[in-house]
Amino acid sequence: MHFVEKTNDEQVICTNSRIGMRENSQKIDYMKKVNDKPWGKEYLAYQNEHVGIWILHVDKGQETSLHCHFKKDTILVPLCNGFKILLYNTFKILDMFELLYVPRNTFHGIHSYANDSILMEIEVYTDQVTYTDKNDLLRLRDVYGRDKTKYETSVEERTSNEGETMNFHSPGRFHLGKTTVTVTRVTQLDELHSAVRSYERICILQGKLFHNGSVLTSGSFIERKATKRDWVPECSLLTEHVDLLCLSNDDHGYSHKIIYSMHHLVDLIYVHNNVQTCASKIGLTSGCFDILHDGHITNLKRGKEQCDILIVCISSDAQIRRIKGSSRPINEIADRMRMLIQFDFIDYIMAYDETDDIRETELDNIMNVIKPWVWIKGSDYRKEDILKKHPGLQRIFLTDILEGKSTTSIIKRSQLDANTVPK
Repeated sequence: MHFVEKTNDEQVICTNSRIGMRENSQKIDYMKKVNDKPWGKEYLAYQNEHVGIWILHVDKGQETSLHCHFKKDTILVPLCNGFKILLYNTFKILDMFELLYVPRNTFHGIHSYANDSILMEIEVYTDQVTYTDKNDLLRLRDVYGRDKTKYETSVEERTSNEGETMNFHSPGRFHLGKTTVTVTRVTQLDELHSAVRSYERICILQGKLFHNGSVLTSGSFIERKATKRDWVPECSLLTEHVDLLCLSNDDHGYSHKIIYSMHHLVDLIYVHNNVQTCASKIGLTSGCFDILHDGHITNLKRGKEQCDILIVCISSDAQIRRIKGSSRPINEIADRMRMLIQFDFIDYIMAYDETDDIRETELDNIMNVIKPWVWIKGSDYRKEDILKKHPGLQRIFLTDILEGKSTTSIIKRSQLDANTVPK
C-alpha cells in the first residue's frame, strides 16, 4: 500500500480553516441512490460504523476537485483502468488494484485517463464521525467552479436503476467491468487461507483477524504476494466471523503496462524523467500485430536488446481497415493488446488512431512526447524515409525481417489451403 504524506502547507491550510470544526451534517441514507456529478457518478455500496465504500465511475478526461476531509481517512483502489491521483503539489499514477492511503487533512483528487474507469473509495471513519458526512470537505481547486465546502449543491441525487449499483452487505459476486468483487463471510481458518490464496486484494469489512503479526480490522487490506500463489500467511480469526470483500481480475498482473491516452503518456514520461532515480533508455516501435507470429516476437525481442524500456504503439482497427482493406484486422484492438501485453520484454503498450497515414502525424506526436532513445522498425523500412516523416528521431534500429513471416502471408496460405480442401 502506498501512503501520502501531507505537506506543511496543507497542514497550515487545514489548521486555519474553520470547516473542520463545524458539527457533523445530518446522516443521509445513500444506499440505493446514485449521485450524478459533473465528472461522472458515484454511489454507496457498503457502510458500517467503521467504513463506507463508494464506487466512482469517472469519465475519460474528467476529474474530481482537489479536496481534503477533516474527520475521515481515505483509501483509493482502481478497479478498472488506471487513474491519476492529484495531490497538493504533485500527482501519482495509480494502477489497477494499487492501494493509496490518504490521511485526513490531505488534499487529493481523481483524474480518469480512460473510458469506463471505475475506482473504489473507502472512507475510514474516526471517533469524530461514524457515517458518511459528505460535507466534511474543503475544495482547494475545482475545474467545475463548485462550492468550496458543500457537497449537496454540486450533485444530482436519484434512485438507482435496476442493476446500476452494488450492495456489498450480503454475500455474493459482483462484476465491475472485468473486475470481480466477491463478498464472503469466513468462519473457519481454511476458508480464510483459501480466500487469501485466491484473490489479489482483500478488504476486511467487519470483524477482526490476525495476519502476519498484526491485528486487522475494518478497512484493512491483505495483498497477495504475486510471486507466491501458494503462499499461506500466518493468520487466524479473532472474532466469530469476518466479512471480506475480495477483488480479482485476470488482467491485474499486466494492467500497469497499458498507456490509456496522450495525457497518461505525458504523465508517465514526466515521472520517468523527473522522479525515477536512474535514467532508462526508451525504445519505441509501432505496428498492427494483427495475427501474432514468430516474426513479430523475434523483432520485438531484438528491439528490446537496444533499450531499457520498450514501448509498443499498436494501430487502431480503423487505421488497419484503411490500409489493409475491409476484411482486416483479423483480431480487434483489445485482443491484439491482450496478446502482446503477456510478453515480459514489452514494458508498455499504447493504442493509437492514426488519421494521416502518409505523414503519420499522430505517431509523430507520440514520438515528440517520448523523445525515444531509439526507434525500432523492420528492415523493410529505410532510414531516409523514416526521417522524412519523423526528423526528430536521433537513432533508428532496423531489425532483420524473417522471410515468409507476415500476417499477410499467413492469411494467403490459409486461403489457399481452404481452396484446396476437397469438397
